[in-house]
Amino acid sequence: MPGLAGLITKEITGKEEETLRVMLDSMLHESFYTHGIFTSKENGFFIGYSALQGSFADCMPIFNETKDIVLFLTGECYMDRSLISDLSSRGHNFNPDNASYIVHLYEENGEAFFKLLNGWYNGIILNLRNPEAILFNDRYGIRRIYFYEHKNVFAFSSEAKSLLKVFPELRKIDTQSIADFLNFDCVLENRTYFSDISLLPAGSAWSFHGNNVRKKSFLNTALLENQIPLKHDEFFEELGDTFKRILPRYFHENHQIGMSMTGGLDTRSILACIDASSGQLPCYTFGGSYRDILDVRIAPKVAAVCKQQHQVLRLDDNKLLAEYPYHAERAIYISDGLEGVDKADVISFNKLAREIAPIRMTGKYGSQVLKGIVGFQSRPPDINIINEGFRKYLDMARKKGSELQKGHNLSFLLQCVVPWWWNGFISLESSQVDVRSPFLDNDFLNVMYRAPKNIGNFGTEFELNLIAKSKPELMAIPTTGSYGGNYPWLIAKGVKTALKMMLILDKIHTREQLPYGMTHIVGRLDYLLSPLHLDRLVMGFAEFRRYRTWFRDQLSGYLQEILLDDRTLSRPYWNRQQVSRVVKDHINGRGTYLREIRKALQIELIHRVLLND
Repeated sequence: MPGLAGLITKEITGKEEETLRVMLDSMLHESFYTHGIFTSKENGFFIGYSALQGSFADCMPIFNETKDIVLFLTGECYMDRSLISDLSSRGHNFNPDNASYIVHLYEENGEAFFKLLNGWYNGIILNLRNPEAILFNDRYGIRRIYFYEHKNVFAFSSEAKSLLKVFPELRKIDTQSIADFLNFDCVLENRTYFSDISLLPAGSAWSFHGNNVRKKSFLNTALLENQIPLKHDEFFEELGDTFKRILPRYFHENHQIGMSMTGGLDTRSILACIDASSGQLPCYTFGGSYRDILDVRIAPKVAAVCKQQHQVLRLDDNKLLAEYPYHAERAIYISDGLEGVDKADVISFNKLAREIAPIRMTGKYGSQVLKGIVGFQSRPPDINIINEGFRKYLDMARKKGSELQKGHNLSFLLQCVVPWWWNGFISLESSQVDVRSPFLDNDFLNVMYRAPKNIGNFGTEFELNLIAKSKPELMAIPTTGSYGGNYPWLIAKGVKTALKMMLILDKIHTREQLPYGMTHIVGRLDYLLSPLHLDRLVMGFAEFRRYRTWFRDQLSGYLQEILLDDRTLSRPYWNRQQVSRVVKDHINGRGTYLREIRKALQIELIHRVLLND
């Protein structure tokens, strides 16, 4: 995805520019990326940058008027227009519709600048007067910075692969990181899959001055956590007012914005509160060719009430599966191994979204922040496939995961789960479009930290009230969660029951693990009945990705080619006999081993795509 790469050196060798160009070249995934390099050899600063053409960050390098402060940024910042206008009134010259104002915000505010920024971004400021570099990122580490400290150079990049490309000694897998992934589907504690590459912690502002490095954080979560809680009604009113107040920050743009919709409450809350004129906000929903999921059926009705055009962006399942090796390996490459092999379609979907609008507004993180749907939990594979000598690392990962979850729930979500667990999607989506969501806005989250104690699951109630007050006609359309609808009581009861049953049946058919010992029973039964195609009668309303059966049927050849290969089976993590058994049993309908297969495949592709090939 578009981003930054750089070298901060203490001793010039003469090879820095060549190294930087190689780093940057490995990050230029699309023809519509703009890019360039900036060097200040006398200060040891070498910076490469890229951006989506015409995007907020497509104005680098960003200078102040005297050209002695230069800033580079990736991502977006969402500020009130009054703050930007104030900078103009102070005599600064910039384009208010891109990132060029940000260098002046730093000039005016110094280190307080970092607390003012609001959005998903990272960047570096070079002060050429008193040579200093400040490397920074957003509060939640959504826009990643990978770094490597070595002797006289500090190397950093938005993508780990660019570091792997120029420092071959880094091509070593981290054993504990693999164990973290096997347990939690992510790597913990700002480590990465690669032993000597680390992540810049969320909310960082690290300064480099001569031989001195100050590794500071600008975010004090204790201040947020220790605010005085509001009473229930005050909290709902303050949260609703704040949500409505911040939304214009995300829609004031000369570029066209597309609304990525589901049938749920998060995107509906945004549409209910934003005053978009007819046809101003093109809407779309992602879908496959198996069946129209509920999102695809409901979202057009919501868009119509809001007087917006809607279309379904649909991928053909057969074409996707025929090209699966390419898509899976490209997803691993671009995301640095973060995104799962069961999300190989993300780039393709967002390519289609870019054809509608270069900016994609979503309800991302709404359910996480408001309803506590964290997603992070222990999901270990069948222990039998793990080499006995490797199992101790899984135990260490489990213990560390439990320790991390003992703190404040919202802080754990924002500082750990968002940058570690949820980051894969963003890395792929952002390779095609700028992704926005108001649910991680600074002001909105400041209010969230003041939620009454023991309020429980308030998110659904809050969003339903918000929609009812802002655009009550939307309440007539049921959501995928079976809320809303203006049917008579008896019919409404039947509709809700039917919706819930559709969702349950699809989960039974697609989930990798089921309760009550049903996992393998369902797999065997489905295999026996699959020639009859009975699943098409009642399945496919919740999920268009169907990897449990795809890995069993259409992708079985690819799985065997990769997972039964001696290179894979010789990795130190696996019991080779048990891995072979699991793959063969899944393909031959003797059980369901989706979890084991997707984890093993993802790890192997990390080895092959990022380290070996």
